[in-house]
Amino acid sequence: MNKRTGNGIIVVIALCCIGLLPVSAVQAAKIGKNSCGGTAVPNAFCSFEGTGEVTIGNDSCNVEGACTNIADGVKIGSNACNGEEACNDLGVAGGEAMIGNDSCNGYEACENAGDNGHASIGSNSCNSYEACYYAGEDGRASIGKGACNGYEACEEAGYGGDATVGDGSCLGYEACYYAAGGSSGMGGTVEIAKGACKGTYACYELGYEGDAVIGQGSCIGYDACDDAAYYGQATIGKGSCVEGYETCYYAGYYGQAVIADKSCKNDYACYETAYESGTSLEVGTGSCIGYEACCYAAYYSSAQAVIGKGSCAGNDYACYYLAGYGSATIGDKSCNGYDACDDVANKTGVTTTIGKQSCNGYDACYQAGDDYSSSIGSGSCNNYESCYEVGHSTAETVGDKQCNEAQECSNETI
Repeated sequence: MNKRTGNGIIVVIALCCIGLLPVSAVQAAKIGKNSCGGTAVPNAFCSFEGTGEVTIGNDSCNVEGACTNIADGVKIGSNACNGEEACNDLGVAGGEAMIGNDSCNGYEACENAGDNGHASIGSNSCNSYEACYYAGEDGRASIGKGACNGYEACEEAGYGGDATVGDGSCLGYEACYYAAGGSSGMGGTVEIAKGACKGTYACYELGYEGDAVIGQGSCIGYDACDDAAYYGQATIGKGSCVEGYETCYYAGYYGQAVIADKSCKNDYACYETAYESGTSLEVGTGSCIGYEACCYAAYYSSAQAVIGKGSCAGNDYACYYLAGYGSATIGDKSCNGYDACDDVANKTGVTTTIGKQSCNGYDACYQAGDDYSSSIGSGSCNNYESCYEVGHSTAETVGDKQCNEAQECSNETI
């Protein structure tokens, strides 16, 4: 035997016996320049759950306790995870975590992300106090670039559920807190497109245990889509639920709300629509525009409301309480005026149908189907109080292009 080789074997055996050989963590970890405090790992800055098969870019994890107990397979970009406990316990318990450049900077910014789940965080994201704390724990969180920046912006997003956040979305104080992050790991499914959910509580608890799809540039403003699809379902198109306060707050809370593009604009425009279990709301493109325009539409159990394109738009309260208890179908370009469809199908079991380009005036369909079912044709009731009490004392029908003179049908003369 070669004397040098033999001595080497003896040295290895000796090291094993005294417990000094396990240096795999040091050898496996790929640490960039000026990271982990600039000293050999594991240390007070960076330590590992497994063998240390992790990758950390340059200038990262430079606060004591920033990146401790990191699981194998975790990848951290450059200038990332700089903050007290910023990235502790990433991907532990068999999970996965990938952190982009310039991300997860702040106190507990991404702590426990991907714990027993999956967390993928793009560049320049999750920067602030607990911005993505526990994101993707027991579930999945996929966060794009420049997203989830703000105090607890995406805390526990995808906790037990599946949350996808597009580029530049979920910006602001608790903007997407608990999105698809239900209690006890029972989260829902949330898809948020680019530039959406901006503002304080904009999409707070969105799809908490329900399902939500948010289009590009939607849900912008204070409480814009707060608690939408909390237990139910909400699909919101592009550029909707904007330009106001609590525009789509509680939409689809227990029920189902489908809102097309460029709709539900102004304060409370679609507030608490499809709120209770069994309710449903469909809003066409460019509809429900104005203060409380479709507020409480399809609110109570089993209520149903379908609103066409360009309807319930252009004035305050246009379809306020529409189908509060009953069922209402509104055609395109209809009910555009102050209280235009007020109390339509507001009673249990009442069904009201309004055609295209109808009820476009002050109190135009007031009490239509308030107590009894009613049907109003196309191009009808286009003057002051023109259908004032239709459907109030008995079931009634108004044909096409009728009741277009002032007060012509205000006393149920159909």
